[in-house]
Formats: sequence, structure tokens, C-alpha cells
Amino acid sequence: MALPKLDVPTFEIVIPSSKESITMRPFLVKEEKILLMALAGQDPTEMTKATKQIINNCVVSPNFNLDSLEMYDVEFLLLQLRIKSIGETTRIKFQPIPNTKCPECEKARIVEINLTEAKIETAAGHSKKIELNPGMGLLMKYPNAKMLELLEKARASKSLDEVFRVIWTCVECVYSGEDLHKASDEKIEKGVEFLESLSGSQFSKIEVFFQTMPKLKQTVHVKCGICDFNQDFILEGLESFFV
Repeated sequence: MALPKLDVPTFEIVIPSSKESITMRPFLVKEEKILLMALAGQDPTEMTKATKQIINNCVVSPNFNLDSLEMYDVEFLLLQLRIKSIGETTRIKFQPIPNTKCPECEKARIVEINLTEAKIETAAGHSKKIELNPGMGLLMKYPNAKMLELLEKARASKSLDEVFRVIWTCVECVYSGEDLHKASDEKIEKGVEFLESLSGSQFSKIEVFFQTMPKLKQTVHVKCGICDFNQDFILEGLESFFV
């Protein structure tokens, strides 16, 4: 006789970038095991693979395409799965405050936070349009889930060539006056060559784009009950929330 199947509840989540509503289920023990093993290994590439596998397993809606989502969508969806599957709170460990004489601050501090307060935030002044010269510049797009493993490869290799390849895949087009040149029409080697031809000040504008683009963030207020230490810490990215 076959074992009975358990009913699994579902819930609706709105994808931040597209505002599309999808149906998901909480992750089960098998998905939690995948997540814990990836966290224990501390390998960013394995964490990326685990993230994508867990989300794909838990989306009930048909025709769901994870690779088309923005990276911050992926962060948001995994956090919502964690909330629905395990709970709204987690405990974050903060390292001792350096150069302190306070007996409380010289110890590691455990703070309980409410994960429902995490939001997708975009820095003030952020723009997808990067002007390199008057009337000439780049129109950017955000990295999507398909690029996650490419990004981790670039980070791990610390190769500037790999970094430039990732950056070029985030260029929608190059504009010059009224003319638009789609980046996807160019070989990636030509794109890398174009990026390498930029001045330091021009390239720094591209760095600002990535630094200020939408990210999953939460502000945690830490206050000491003994001394006057009082500070806000910003949790940013999945690594901060899954510890």
C-alpha cells in the first residue's frame, strides 16, 4: 500500500521587478537540506545552484522562467520562501566591537531580526543611463538569474577579463546622439575592448551603477545596554540573511 501524500499549502508572491503574481509552496525538508549543505560548504557557486534549484522546486505556477528574473527578484523569492517555511525571525551574530572597553561590546552579539522588514531598495540618484561623454553613453540592464553562475565565476577567478564580460552582458545598448547600438549585436570580445578603452572616471560611473542598483536590504539597530554604543547596520544580499 502506498503511503498517503501530505497536503502542502501554497501562497502568492508578487515578483518585485515585473509585479507578476506567482504561486509557490514552502520548501520541504529536502529543500532545506539542499540549502543547509550549500551554506555549510560556503561555496558561492554551490549556493547559487542551490538557490536556483530550491526556487524552481517551490514554484507551482506553470511556465515559470527563473533565468529571466532580475537578481534582486531571486534574493526576494528565496527570503520569502525562508519566511513561509521556517518563520519570520532569525538570529544574526555581530562580531565584537573593536577597540572597546565595554565588557558587553567586546563579546559577539546575537540580535533577533524580523525578516519581513527586509525590502528591495534602490540608492538615491540611481539610473540605468550612464553618460560617458556629452551625448554619448550606455543604457544598462540589471543582471538576471541566468548570470548568477557567471558572476560567481568572475568573482572566484578575480580575472578582469571575466569581470568585463559580465559587465558587457549588462549593457543594453550604446547610444551616440540619436543612434543606438545594441550590445547583443556585438561580439563580447568587442564589448570588452570597448570597456577597456574607457578612462578611469568613465569606468567609475559603471561601478556606481552596480553599487546603487536595487538590492535586498534591511537596517538592524544595535544598541548596548551598558555603554553609549548605538549604531545601525545594513544587511545586504542573501549571505547576510542566511547565517
